[in-house]
Amino acid sequence: MVIKMALIDISGLHKSYFIGKLETKVLTGLDFKFNPGEMVMVMGPSGCGKTTLLNLLGGIDKPTTGTITVAGNNLGELNAKQLNKFRRTEVGFIFQFYNLIPTLTALENVILGIEAVIQDKTELRKKAEKYLNLVGLSDKMHNLPQELSAGEQQRVAIARALAKEPKLILADEPTGNLDEDRGEKIMALMQKLKEELKMTFLIVTHNSSLKKYADRTLLLRRGQLALN
Repeated sequence: MVIKMALIDISGLHKSYFIGKLETKVLTGLDFKFNPGEMVMVMGPSGCGKTTLLNLLGGIDKPTTGTITVAGNNLGELNAKQLNKFRRTEVGFIFQFYNLIPTLTALENVILGIEAVIQDKTELRKKAEKYLNLVGLSDKMHNLPQELSAGEQQRVAIARALAKEPKLILADEPTGNLDEDRGEKIMALMQKLKEELKMTFLIVTHNSSLKKYADRTLLLRRGQLALN
């Protein structure tokens, strides 16, 4: 029997922020595992710590106590150089506000996101074109962001995250800046790509109508994760 190893293993995770001696507890004793190829949705109200959790999993922030292991990497044991490599190769980020460079085309934005991973210029362009095709933007590759709709800009951001073919995609309110119809289309696209590419998606949102797209839905409340 093949035992599937967890892609993400969170154990005894606490995260607090300090202003002087004043402590604000955000995450308090999280223990959870996420399997490869899952689409997991973490839900909760604004300010509950969803973005903090993503920052910890992406190696942007460090826990106060506890351990986070992602794709075999104990993030608390990595130095700054190792964390940079981890973020560059193992994780793709999708943000609510796209973070596209306005003076670059859709193709150039995706290339910029992966040029630290792929050195060959021909391969770099092919990879960027491949993922823009996958998200349905083959006819908009040479458009600037302002020439694209909000939904199309988000698809560029998704292509940019996917193109380096990471083990984990972290998405922070990926439909938060879209209307309901466009948001549903983006979630359906991400679900389709998850099935085709076997990538793991961890999505945080406050929109409960999107839970139908997830393999598992978790609720983050008072610093704790629980099945929803």
